[in-house]
Amino acid sequence: MNKSFVFGSTDGAIEVPENVKFPSYKFSRMIFSDFHVSYQPVYPDGKDSPLKECIDETDVLKLKHDQNTFSLKVSTINYDSPGNTFYSWKLEGFYEKWTQPGTNSLIRFTNLPPGKYTLHVRAISREEHDVIFEERTMKVIIAHPFWLSWWAILCYVPLVIWGFSFILRVINLRKQKNISDEKTQFFINTAHDIRTPLTMIKAPLEELLDEEPLTDTGITRTKAALRNVDSLLRLATNLINFERADVYSSELSISEYELNTYLKDVCNSFSSYATIKHIDFTYESNFNYLNVWFDKEKMDSILKNIISNSLKYTAENGKVSVSVSDMNDFWKVVISDTGIGIPASEERKLFKLHFRASNAINSKVTGSGIGLMLVGKLVRLHKGKIQIKSVEHQGTTVQIIFPKNNKSTQEATSASSPKIQLQTPELTVPNVFSNVANTEVVTAKKEMQRILIVEDNDELRSYLVSLLSPQYYVQACCNGREALVIVKEFWPELILSDVMMPEMQGDELCAAIKKDVETSHIPVLLLTALGDEKNILDGLTIGADEYIVKPFSVKLLKANIANLLSNRALLRQRYANLEIDSEPVPSANGMNSLDWKFISEVKKNIEKNIDNTDFCVDKLCELQGVSRTSLYSKLKALTGQSPTALIRVTRLKYAARLLKEGEHNIGEIADMSGFSETKYFREVFKKYYRMSPSTYAKEGKSLSSVVVVEDEPEEEEATD
Repeated sequence: MNKSFVFGSTDGAIEVPENVKFPSYKFSRMIFSDFHVSYQPVYPDGKDSPLKECIDETDVLKLKHDQNTFSLKVSTINYDSPGNTFYSWKLEGFYEKWTQPGTNSLIRFTNLPPGKYTLHVRAISREEHDVIFEERTMKVIIAHPFWLSWWAILCYVPLVIWGFSFILRVINLRKQKNISDEKTQFFINTAHDIRTPLTMIKAPLEELLDEEPLTDTGITRTKAALRNVDSLLRLATNLINFERADVYSSELSISEYELNTYLKDVCNSFSSYATIKHIDFTYESNFNYLNVWFDKEKMDSILKNIISNSLKYTAENGKVSVSVSDMNDFWKVVISDTGIGIPASEERKLFKLHFRASNAINSKVTGSGIGLMLVGKLVRLHKGKIQIKSVEHQGTTVQIIFPKNNKSTQEATSASSPKIQLQTPELTVPNVFSNVANTEVVTAKKEMQRILIVEDNDELRSYLVSLLSPQYYVQACCNGREALVIVKEFWPELILSDVMMPEMQGDELCAAIKKDVETSHIPVLLLTALGDEKNILDGLTIGADEYIVKPFSVKLLKANIANLLSNRALLRQRYANLEIDSEPVPSANGMNSLDWKFISEVKKNIEKNIDNTDFCVDKLCELQGVSRTSLYSKLKALTGQSPTALIRVTRLKYAARLLKEGEHNIGEIADMSGFSETKYFREVFKKYYRMSPSTYAKEGKSLSSVVVVEDEPEEEEATD
């Protein structure tokens, strides 16, 4: 008996035999199509196409690192129920979960990271999601960029290691440099401090030699002491310039010199030392007269370093000779000695920093090893060549050859900054005022020219005060900050200041003085131990009128002070006779824009109020915005006239012009010139021009005026 199944429905019961076969679903194979890379369609064998065959036949899809944005479509046909197919996919290795089944057949990936993946795609029954019609897979490989490839990473490893080691080395070198700079700065500061006591040795010795009667032996010994002071100064200068050797020594400032005269002077500076050591020290040349070009300061360092070494390492009763010869386009100097020599094994270390031969160290002769290294650099700067031949225990011969005319060096020198005489002494002026702490009051006559000395070294400050007091009214203080207070109470005619001082340095003081209209006319003379060209140029740039290097010559110091004060007197005449409509002409004598602006404004204010009989000094102070004391001091320094005298003289000159024109009578001219009374006008006019106004009106055109200015008493004029 055949079995059957019965199904109930709204239409009744349906019986289905057991052996009835139901039809199976019919659908086509799943197809991949429409492959796009970066939203652009891609076809097999196209330009830069990753496909070798169509996407549907591709089992492994290989893409470049910049082809990581791509898409494709999947499709299939269900013949029994075309709308009964959903799609779901996952990318193994990137997204491990299946997507929600849906009708969207577009599969897209954006900025997929480099790597290996497997794409799984399923066709699923819409009615029963657990019914899978078909599943396809495809390998997807996205290549790494070349900078992330394994061989690139292998290259990065040593580079990273090298980079870390380089950074560590730089950090270590910076630490070492900081330590070295601190040591170098210590030596430089020490050398700077040495210059001040050297000044206290040199200046009194020069005074003693010039002013005191000495025996021949006394004169000889004093000169020997001065020569040794110069030697100490040279050593201190070497220390100061050592740090800056690499930076500044490349600039030469050459001049023409007669070689015999120059070398004899160099050798004479060592003659006393050679005599004391009983060394036969000689000089010879094969010519009588020869002009050559070189930088004297640097040539001094070359020759004096070598000669001093020869004398230092030559025992008593030895010989040191200096010979120079003319060689057509070159000149040669040879320094030979019978000293300890240099071991053959150490000659290759010559000209190295801090090198000293072992036998020199064992001889217990002091030295730094800096000199010879500097010599080598300076010789090369002069386009020269140096050769050293030495035999231990027998002696050393140094041969240096220089060109006579180094045209390229001369051109470079002429194009550089103005030449400055580095040997010029630098001056420091002390100033003391009674109402300022730590100052020294110097008694002097009020009518003397006033000098303010600013120096932190007590002994040098006292010496400068005693040196200048016989000729000038001197006051002194110990730093720039105190000087700024004193200057507007003492009103000096010149400031002499050290550069390196506590609280406020001399260059800062100079800048402050020159920027203040009340004090800009005061000449500033800077005194310093820093004698290289850059420091001097810096000082002159901020407005210093002169720059003198320690230790200084007393004569040169006094001459510089006298010249600056004399030039200031010439400027007073120039400003006193200055016409308002003339143009300022800055000069080395001290005229600057602030002084010009001040005196120009004063004269313009006076001319604007020329007919105002009530115009006086107080109103001029109000217009200028300065105190009565400041106005008096400034005008007195610039013109030599008090404010009252300047107003009176300006009115008289204006009246004289009106008298020459002859268009007004004397009474009218007196009113137009600001004189309240005609009688008073006649008196002051006659006193100034040495003739009456009526006579001047008739004859003034053919006569030159005679100026006689009678200032009001200074105490009354300067009182606030």
